[in-house]
Amino acid sequence: MNPLKEKINVDVKAALKSGDILARSVLGMLKAAIANKEIEKRKKEEGLNEAETQEVIRSEVKKRMDAVMAFRSAGDEARAQSEAGEAEILKKYLPPSASDEDIKTAVEKAIAQAGSRSKKDFGKIMGLSVKELAGRADGHRVKTILDNMLE
Repeated sequence: MNPLKEKINVDVKAALKSGDILARSVLGMLKAAIANKEIEKRKKEEGLNEAETQEVIRSEVKKRMDAVMAFRSAGDEARAQSEAGEAEILKKYLPPSASDEDIKTAVEKAIAQAGSRSKKDFGKIMGLSVKELAGRADGHRVKTILDNMLE
């Protein structure tokens, strides 16, 4: 079993013992999402590796953040806060996000690899940048920084 999945299991048990209903609920849903991905990838026996597990967590965080935006636009701040709280619990299991400087460095590297600063090569540079950052940065942040750096 990968260390990340073990940590989630330990934290579920701790939430059960402490009576933390929110953490127990969120981590239970996360365990179910991981189990579903294992079934989907036909890896029920060996389980997901750490990178695949992180991808499931990122997906769950993104769902919560999308829900926050939807609830806020509908004027339901209480439910938006609830979803934001769930997202914060999940974010603890992801590596730290890249800083703007890290993103700029990755974009510069991608521009050098692509050999162009032209907006017509945006897709190629964006792809290289996202690959370099390996899930440590939101695509929207990368796009914003890349837009500012291209001619």
